[in-house]
Amino acid sequence: MTIANRITISRLVLMPVFLGCVLGYAPNREYYRHIAFVLYVLAALSDIADGNIARYFGQESRLGKRLDPLADKLLINLSFIFVASNSAFDPGLPLWVPPVFLARDIYIVLGAFLINERYGPFKVKPKLSGKISTILQMALIISVLLGNFLTPAILAGALCAALWSAVDYFFAGYQQTMNRRSN
Repeated sequence: MTIANRITISRLVLMPVFLGCVLGYAPNREYYRHIAFVLYVLAALSDIADGNIARYFGQESRLGKRLDPLADKLLINLSFIFVASNSAFDPGLPLWVPPVFLARDIYIVLGAFLINERYGPFKVKPKLSGKISTILQMALIISVLLGNFLTPAILAGALCAALWSAVDYFFAGYQQTMNRRSN
């Protein structure tokens, strides 16, 4: 097993501890917020590290190409669900936020699946819009964990970036579909 895959798996293993801290947080248990913050930052850094390590050492693998995005989406979407469900966070997240981001991810995955089923393998290359969306979503969780007054502004930016990336991936899929139809 590659170093990069071990880093990704460690992110998955730490996830239940992080989520438990998020659920356990209350104003009289501030240490849960601090532990959750540290674990989330470690998870976010491991997301950056695993891909860079895999590329640098030539350890890119099929497992890593599937496991890393899955770990990212699980971390982000479960974080949104758990943070929004704990009203002790101030400022927190409205309950409508997790379904919006989850719907965007389902939309992209379902679109890729449908194109793949109808037209054959669909090449999904990471896009700048997707990377910016992920960074802002992670920043939003960190902002909530810190009780940061910038949370509403970061939420607005994350929503705009999510919409941008959804449209960007739609057009990428559409272009691949049209190219295959013309061949």
